Amino acid sequence: MERNLRQYSVLTTQDNFAIGHFNVSNWEGVKAIQEACAEANTPIIIGVSQGEAEFMGIETIAAIVRAFREKMNLPVFLNADHFKDMAMVESAAKAGFDSILFDAASDSWEDNIAKTKQAVDLVKSINPNILVEGELGYIGVGSVVRDKIPEGAVIDESFMTTPEQAKEFVFKTGVDLIGPAVGNIHGIVKGYKENININRITSIRAAVETLLVLHGASGIGDELLRQAVKAGISIIHINTELRVVWKDGLTKSLKESGDEVAPYKILKPVVSDLKQLILHKVGLFHG
Repeated sequence: MERNLRQYSVLTTQDNFAIGHFNVSNWEGVKAIQEACAEANTPIIIGVSQGEAEFMGIETIAAIVRAFREKMNLPVFLNADHFKDMAMVESAAKAGFDSILFDAASDSWEDNIAKTKQAVDLVKSINPNILVEGELGYIGVGSVVRDKIPEGAVIDESFMTTPEQAKEFVFKTGVDLIGPAVGNIHGIVKGYKENININRITSIRAAVETLLVLHGASGIGDELLRQAVKAGISIIHINTELRVVWKDGLTKSLKESGDEVAPYKILKPVVSDLKQLILHKVGLFHG
């Protein structure tokens, strides 16, 4: 019997690995993930933000991922990434998404808990098997290359998510997964060496049975990612690095393609570049 995302997620704690979560907004990204999953023979999560979901189509991307599993027997899963609109949360749940991250981290603590609890109740009423994630602590918005750290982003240890906050959040919301603020930042900040707090990850993991998700991992070095997995991270999100590789690869391919106008020929090396990045990350997450 094939495993679902919940079962694979539980395995991460038993076998000490993390599942790679890679965002897409075009076919090149989807194809790269499909090929990487087939080659590495490991579970991978495709993520779409609200903007990416609107561009790709919620029903369309859900049907593609379903086909990967049912027709190609690949352990590929689909996550609604940082959804804030409750109507879109409902649409994703009804479309068959495997997990949904409802993000109210920029709201007050009380509002974050209340809204996340509302999202959990809504999703579970549609399909109790869908995993629901909440986020604690603001780490910036958007998978972009930045000139400076986003205003308000939590990088000081005194403002990071605490084990006590994690326990309270899980108890009051009923989420299946949490994304704590441990020094991570969305996007890539030029000239800034992102430094996540491994000890904080360890202490949060010891405080809750709920699985931990690391967001904003594009700017984090390989060794830190390995340490994060050992400390108890179960899912790791990558987006900005993929976007940079896609743009650089496309620019290079267009320059080298001369008079070629067939998109599938121009885009083939772009898919290859994306696939290699995904395989590299998946290798890190498996130690």
